[in-house]
Amino acid sequence: MDKFNLTLLSELETGIVILDASLKISSINSSALSFLDTSEKVAIGKQIDQIFYEEPDSLKNFKESLKENRRFNKIDAMLHLKGEKKVLCNYSIHPIEDESKQGLLIEIVNKETSSELIERYRMKKNQQISQDFIRGMAHEIKNPLSGIRGSAQLLSNKLKSIELKEYTDVIIKQTDRLTALVDSVLGPNKKPDFKWQNIHYPIENVIKLIRKEPSYKGIKILNDFDPSIPELCIDSYLIENSILNLVKNARDALIESNTSSPHIQIVTRVSHSEIFEKDKKITVCKISVIDNGPGIAKEIKDSIFFPMITGKEKGTGLGLSITQGIISQHKGTIRYESSENKTEFFINIPVTLPKNDQIKIVNG
Repeated sequence: MDKFNLTLLSELETGIVILDASLKISSINSSALSFLDTSEKVAIGKQIDQIFYEEPDSLKNFKESLKENRRFNKIDAMLHLKGEKKVLCNYSIHPIEDESKQGLLIEIVNKETSSELIERYRMKKNQQISQDFIRGMAHEIKNPLSGIRGSAQLLSNKLKSIELKEYTDVIIKQTDRLTALVDSVLGPNKKPDFKWQNIHYPIENVIKLIRKEPSYKGIKILNDFDPSIPELCIDSYLIENSILNLVKNARDALIESNTSSPHIQIVTRVSHSEIFEKDKKITVCKISVIDNGPGIAKEIKDSIFFPMITGKEKGTGLGLSITQGIISQHKGTIRYESSENKTEFFINIPVTLPKNDQIKIVNG
């Protein structure tokens, strides 16, 4: 297939995978990479059933289409991806001949995209509304606390009795405690120090830190990084804190549930056509923190990003709220998927690239 046709295919939101005569991937566009949850480095040169498969015979339709030189369409196909992930789609197989070479072009349409994008947009709007409300409430609480503390200090200076001063000391200590709690809800009080950096720098700092922590003993720490991710404009310190919060939550869930063979995995990918506004799709860096714990309790799933909401026996419930605030400062989003034996939090941070580099197809 010539470079002109490859360029056209790269612009499609439909997933396109090109196979050679041995059913190995020779080219794949950005939409297919995102949909199939893989990277160019992993996919190119691999047999198609190493990237996804169907039951009972993944290769049957491809082999027949290639042998008989005929098209094949499949409606409501359930594709099995790595990590036990499944996606619903329609796909078409088109035989192709290019300079006496046989092959197949697979066109994949994600049937889950529309409903998923709507749900993501709804979640983002709800998170923003709740965050604005909570921050406004926190400011309203903090102002009178300053007045209470100042009055208690003035009163303490006028009191001669040591016993009476003990009461004002209690007032001052408790207002300081509440102020610290409100500050935690409001998040960092300094402006982010945005710099162009490799996203794996703060992630690797987190991994180094937790591998030295005794509380992670017995928990397997895994990572799966996509080296093709370009530099992002981030505050490395804040991103490190946000990922550390997610990892700590995963650790606590694994320990409290006494999960057998516990593990935490951090995965990075470039994901294309992610929804960020109602009708706007962009390219993002997706950071996933995955654990094999019991999952998030049903009763807190809809409010998990609210401050003081936690499924842990001990904890303030501020970690996810703070993380959400940090990611919002980076114009990103955070969401999660949870089921029995697996919880995955996704951080999406926009990738700023020249327009021509937004979508790329590899010609094997």
